[in-house]
Formats: sequence, structure tokens, C-alpha cells
Amino acid sequence: MKKNVRKGGVKAAPASGAVGSGGPDVEQLLQENEALRKELAAVLANALENEKIWRHFAAIERVLFRTRDTERLIDELLREIKERFQTGLLVLFLSYPEVLDRFFHGESPMSQETAPKTWISPLDGESARALFGPALKPILFAAERNGYPPMLSQSGTTLRSGALIPLKIGDILFGALLLGSPDPGRYDPEDGTDLLEQLGVNISLSLDNCLTYEKVRDFAVKDQLTGFLNFFQIHTILEKEFRKARRSGAALSVLVVDLNFVQDWDESGSGMEVLKHSARLLEDILPGDRCFMGRYGSDEFLIVFPGVPEEEAREVIPYISSTMRKSPYREGNTATIITTAIGVGAIDERSTGAQDLVDAACAELLKKK
Repeated sequence: MKKNVRKGGVKAAPASGAVGSGGPDVEQLLQENEALRKELAAVLANALENEKIWRHFAAIERVLFRTRDTERLIDELLREIKERFQTGLLVLFLSYPEVLDRFFHGESPMSQETAPKTWISPLDGESARALFGPALKPILFAAERNGYPPMLSQSGTTLRSGALIPLKIGDILFGALLLGSPDPGRYDPEDGTDLLEQLGVNISLSLDNCLTYEKVRDFAVKDQLTGFLNFFQIHTILEKEFRKARRSGAALSVLVVDLNFVQDWDESGSGMEVLKHSARLLEDILPGDRCFMGRYGSDEFLIVFPGVPEEEAREVIPYISSTMRKSPYREGNTATIITTAIGVGAIDERSTGAQDLVDAACAELLKKK
């Protein structure tokens, strides 16, 4: 935010008297009045600029606090800042582990250009803290004033001034936001940084809110080991699809897939790794847009096929069994063979509820076992 600092003042007029003998210098008074008018105009211009900046920040905050999805939040945030502040370069540096995992994969994550001159980049947490120092305050820089040459950004833009804003909640550092400009006077190191600091806090709060919401949503819907729908959610979907099929007369089938493998369920988690491996195989085999998959028991999956008759559902069974058997879980020199027993249930005129389909599939499964 621009500071309204008077760089001069109005001198007191001399005592009245004759011109040339200690009387007022009319020319000097006119010059001082003109200087005062210019200074007042500058103060008014700064006030108007501060009002404009405040309105920009208020608009950005509306984006921040109405969004609960992390990726959507960041996309809309960067677009809004770019549009309102017309930055020469905009970079969102992320250092918080959970946000990094969502946007970057691999041991050497690379920066991503999301729009022209707009980037998302990983930043080591220790490097971020060293950059801002213990105070974790925004940094304003201008090449000519700070005594270093203009910087050439990765997008080819020459930066002559900029603002680097820490994204933090207390001592928790989420990353940093860089607003760069080719205009050397755009960001003045003597300007106030209160609004920038508050923007950084609000962005961090919004990121934290999104992460918390997504965790709660995932725990409510997903099985944390496999990523499939959890027991309650897959049954909720089956109930909904059963009512829909009963009203419309459409087909509806389910598979209960029971895995068999020799593996200890010990603290090493080997059995859990086999389950995760099996879940990935099922995802590769079955189209996600035509079925719902959920974890039904410790090593059982329930698959719901809306609109699929029993005969068609049975055609999938040999393919699932064959793929599982030919794709063992490998760890070092050990390969764990996975076999399956699969039961089928389908809606018919005797079905009174969704559980009837599951019971039929489980009864067939027990016969096979």
C-alpha cells in the first residue's frame, strides 16, 4: 500500500510590511501554494490508488473464501491476481508438503506454466524460511534502488521491481507469491506491506481450509488404503442405483470379488500393499464411467454395474481372474500370486432391496470357495 508522506511543507509568511522591507514575498507565496496543491494532488492520487488496491484485494478474498477445492482455488487465485494487478510475472511457490504432493510428482518436480507468464513452482521449506528470515514479512524490491541489475525471469520477462509475499499461518509456511513487474516504479521498497501480508495469510488460510475439507471428504467417502469408495458409500450408491433401476426397469448387477494370496498381515504392511496393487489392477480392467468400485471387507471388493445385465457382468469375471493371476505383486525378489473368487448378483422380479443382490453374489462366492 502506498504511504502518504509529505516530502515538504508550507513555510510561514513573513510579518506584514512593505514590499522590499521585510514584507511578504508574493512570488514566494504563490510558489509555495502551487507546491502545496501538487502535494495535495499527490496525496489524493495515493488515496485513490490505495482504494483501488483495497478493492482488488477484497475481490481476491471473495475468490479465496468461496472455494473448497485446492486445484480450483489456485487456478482462480492466479487468474484473478493476474487480471487485477497486470503483473509481468506471477509465480506461486509451494513448500507445504501436502500441497506439493497434490501438484508435483517425482523426485525432481518441475515448475508448471499455467498461463502466459504465470507459474507454479516447488520451493524447499528451509529455502523459503531463509529467504524471508525469521520475521516472515513481505519483501519489496526495485533493481535501481536495491543496487542489483534487473532479473530475467524463466518466462523471458525482465523484472525491475517486485513483491515477494510469504504464505503463512503463524509459523507454518505454505510457500510464497511473487509479483514481478518490468516497471521499476511499480513496487517501491518504501511502500507499506500490511495488505500484502494480510493477502498472504488469507491465501494460506484458504489452502488450509481446502486441505482440511478434502481430508474430511475423503475420509467420509473413500477407503484410505485403496482409494475406492468405502463400505458405507458403496452401499449408499447401490441403494440409489437399485431404486433407480426399479423405477425405470433397467438392469443392475453387482460383483463381489474376494482376493486370495499368501501374505502376512504384519506391521510391514505387505498384505496392504497387495490390496493396493489389486485395486490398481481393477481400475485398469474396469471402466470407471460404467461402474462403481468399493471396498466391501478386508480383502473383498464390491463392484456395482448400473444398466448391465447379469450375463454381461459374468463376462467380466474370467478377465478379472486372468489379469490378477498374471500380474503378481512384486517386492524385491518375491512375487505374490493373487487369485480371485467372484460372485454375481442381479436385480430381478424377486428382488425387494439392494441387499438381495449382495446376498446372491456372496452365496455364489461361498459355493466357489
